[in-house]
Amino acid sequence: MKVEIDDTLQSNVDCAIEEVEKELRSYLEENPEVDSVPCLNNDLDYSGAIHEIVDSAVPIYTKEIKDTWYLHENKLIEAHSLAGVGGDPHENDGMSAIYFYIQQEVNNWYRLNASDIVDGVVAARKTE
Repeated sequence: MKVEIDDTLQSNVDCAIEEVEKELRSYLEENPEVDSVPCLNNDLDYSGAIHEIVDSAVPIYTKEIKDTWYLHENKLIEAHSLAGVGGDPHENDGMSAIYFYIQQEVNNWYRLNASDIVDGVVAARKTE
């Protein structure tokens, strides 16, 4: 018997990061006076866009969720714990823990990369 497991967690994270980067660039375009890194969870998420991006990256199909848990259980439990929400990380079929993991990875990416993107946009504005 052959068992197939799909590891989609990193691609889900990558898609969320790509969308957050688009949201950052859009924010900077719509707010030309901004020349510093906007707050991810306030400025960029004022409309709920960032939460929506992360939420849409969470798998909805049972097999994908189970595969993700099978392959990444420790990471998911840790992300759930770090989110400080308490309770069982397996609640809601474990989707909440996956959400918190993706959110954590998006936050880490933003912390490491947003300033370079803002600096590039600000520099490009000066040459226009």
